[in-house]
Amino acid sequence: MSIVFLGTPEWAIPSLKAIIESGNEVSAVITQPDRPLGRKRQLTPSPVKQFALEHNLTVFAPEKAGSPEMLEQVRSLSPEMIIVCAYGQILSQQFLDIPKIGCLNLHFSFLPKLRGASPVQSAIASGFKATGVSLQKMVLRLDSGPLAASSEEVEILPDHTTPLLGAMLAEIGGKLIADNLTNLLNEKFTMNEQNEADATYCGIIKKEDGHVNWKADTAVDIERKLRAYTPWPGIFSFCRENDKTENNKRLQFTKVEVVQGNFKPGEIYPGMIVGAYTDGLKILTIKPEGKNEMDADSFLRGNSQILGSVLR
Repeated sequence: MSIVFLGTPEWAIPSLKAIIESGNEVSAVITQPDRPLGRKRQLTPSPVKQFALEHNLTVFAPEKAGSPEMLEQVRSLSPEMIIVCAYGQILSQQFLDIPKIGCLNLHFSFLPKLRGASPVQSAIASGFKATGVSLQKMVLRLDSGPLAASSEEVEILPDHTTPLLGAMLAEIGGKLIADNLTNLLNEKFTMNEQNEADATYCGIIKKEDGHVNWKADTAVDIERKLRAYTPWPGIFSFCRENDKTENNKRLQFTKVEVVQGNFKPGEIYPGMIVGAYTDGLKILTIKPEGKNEMDADSFLRGNSQILGSVLR
């Protein structure tokens, strides 16, 4: 049977791999256009495009999947099913109506929790103890279609970062597709409507989300955000460069640990401990603006005047 696959990042590859290994025809792969990456800003194909081309699959990379030309192209393929994993564009009703069985989306949370663009980051930042993967039939409302299948629970460990947890969920998602694809294509599955009363949402992560609010966030909150916002945008604050200038220097914190105690929010104590709303954070490694990452002791040796100042 014919399947069209939509996906873009590394996390989508296990799902595409599962479809290929099922023996069904992947009539096309649709991904985001090549984007400039690195210091030289060279146009680079998405990980899914690279993987698809290595497997001699037909690849389309339109600016808009819902363009008339792309809709006509997908219709001409007459797919029984379209499977989507981390594609990165909202699909129109016209697109959703193309496949005979429907469009199914692999989402990295237990829906209806964490509908939206950042379920992995949000699960870590929110302190979830566990998460999982949902396979849902797509409707025009964001991640609100009926559920076709769900994975087992995945425990979120204290050292899990977004890249680590996301890679685990990607592999679990690929297995979820492999285990259910035959029944899905033969329409031998039951759809379960989501409970709207339990729905929560998570948006696109923005750079400013990494700016630490020492007065509002606990040390535990901030440590979770560091793991959630790895590799981007990270967590950071600003400090005054010196007493003679109003210029603020950006400090990115790359490794921290929670320290119990009473501290003033944002104040820097000996040992590079920074007070939070409750408890404090011991900064272990730091990346000052315009410099390489270094351990906190090395930073303090060259910036001892920072002790006692308050981060913004």
